[in-house]
Amino acid sequence: MNHTRLLCALSAILILASTASAHHGQDFLIVQDVQLPKPGSLRLVGNFEWESYETGDEFGLIPGVMVGVMDRLALAVDVHFRDEAGSNWNYSNITPAVFFDLTPSSDKFPFKIGLTAGYQFANSSSADPAMDREEEEEHGDHHHADEEETGHAHTHGGSIHNHDSDAFTSRLILETNIGETKLVANLIALAGDGSAAWGYAFGARHKLNHVFAVGGEAMGDFDSEGWQELVAGIYLEPCSAFTFRIGAGFGLTDATPDFTLRTGFVLRF
Repeated sequence: MNHTRLLCALSAILILASTASAHHGQDFLIVQDVQLPKPGSLRLVGNFEWESYETGDEFGLIPGVMVGVMDRLALAVDVHFRDEAGSNWNYSNITPAVFFDLTPSSDKFPFKIGLTAGYQFANSSSADPAMDREEEEEHGDHHHADEEETGHAHTHGGSIHNHDSDAFTSRLILETNIGETKLVANLIALAGDGSAAWGYAFGARHKLNHVFAVGGEAMGDFDSEGWQELVAGIYLEPCSAFTFRIGAGFGLTDATPDFTLRTGFVLRF
C-alpha cells in the first residue's frame, strides 16, 4: 500500500469514528446530483441530521446503498430512523429507488440531466387501525396533555420533508459546472395519501483544492409557508473513494427548524 492510499484509508477511518453514525446527494447534503456509480460498483452512504425546534429536537439517521446496474442506471435503497422529541430511535421508512442519467451524449450539451424515482414505505407500527382508534379515544386526553407538556406536536404532512407516510418520491436534476464550481438544481415531487407536495433544491459547491470544497444549499416546498431550509457546507474528499460532508443551517418558516446540523459520508467500492 503506497502512502497516498494509506493516508486516504486513515482519513476515512478517523472521520467515520468521529461522526459515529453520520438526506440526499453524493456531493451534497440535501441536494441530489447526477453522479452515479459505474456498472458493478457499489456506494455506501450514511447521513445524520439534527433538527432543533423551539418545541424540541429531532434526529434522523439514514444509511443507504447504491449499486451501478448499467451505464446511466443505478439502484439504491435508504433506511430512515428517527428520534423525535425524546421518543427514542424508531424505524421510520425504507425507500428503494432507481436513478437515471438522461444527459444527451453530445459533448457540447451544457447540462447533465438526471431523474430519480422511488417509493417510501413508511413504518406501520399498528397492525389494527380499529384498536388504534379505540386506544386514542381512551387515552386521547393524555396524549394531548403530553403534547402540551413537551410542546411538540408539529408534523411534516403535505411537505416534501414528509418521512412518515407511504409516498412516491421523485427528483428531476439539472447539473452544470462553471470552472471549479458545481451547480445543481432539483425539482422534487412527493405524492401519497391522495395529495402531492412539490418543492425544489439548489446547491453550489466550489472546490478550493483537490481535498476541500465549500458550498451552500437550499431546499423547500413551493408553499412559502412550508419547509424552507438553508445550509452552508464543507466537503472533504481525501481520496476518490471517500467523501465526508458536514453543514449547518436554519429554517425560514415556522414549519422548519431553528437550527440544523447535517453530516454524511460516501464510501465507493
